[in-house]
Amino acid sequence: MKRTVLFLLILILCLLEAAADPFSTHVSAVILDAGHGGKDPGASANGLEEKELTLEIVMKLKDELEKRGYDVTLTRSDDSYLELGERSDIANSADFDISGFPVFISIHINSAASASASGFEVYVKRSDHDVAMLSASSGDKLMFKYSDYDNDSLNDLLNSANLRLASLICSRFKEEFPSLSMRGVKSEDFYVLNTAWMPAVLVEVLFISNKDDARMMSDDDFQRSLSSVIADAVDNL
Repeated sequence: MKRTVLFLLILILCLLEAAADPFSTHVSAVILDAGHGGKDPGASANGLEEKELTLEIVMKLKDELEKRGYDVTLTRSDDSYLELGERSDIANSADFDISGFPVFISIHINSAASASASGFEVYVKRSDHDVAMLSASSGDKLMFKYSDYDNDSLNDLLNSANLRLASLICSRFKEEFPSLSMRGVKSEDFYVLNTAWMPAVLVEVLFISNKDDARMMSDDDFQRSLSSVIADAVDNL
């Protein structure tokens, strides 16, 4: 009897702890952001443009996520130009199932002055930069979901979720492409990461300035495999 009571108490405590984290349930929507677009081509090298590669990858990733049952919102679905604030506004106002939480994934292509630079990396916001979770204009569902929290605790939980998602993406990429360089998880003050009211990562997919990386990124099979890698990470968040 005592063991049963103790087990129930532990179970209740675990459930209460999980309930205290709005990012501990399940991903119910994904906002995909294809970097650059329109008058902003991004990086260019080896006959390729970043804005075209990011859109190709995002469209394949959208298909993969929808096959797995996720609701997907795109910041852009064609060669259009968006201000950074417009991208954040689309993400923060996207519809989602309130029993879960949305995530934001921005896809970019890396570049460097040295043609030998190569590899894959994922960025999160800096942990010392707080997102104004409870003061910025946002969708009603997000406001409702976060209404029981203060801004400091939300940012602590958000930082943890960001790192989990970024680490999962890097881990799956390394499994899928063991011969490619893994540059790992990094943090930076990118606008779209600093203004997203949800777990958010910015993926730098190899280097357009590297001939081998560029050839790989333009391959349909690689793009599909990359989409599965990222979708697997979302599944396991």
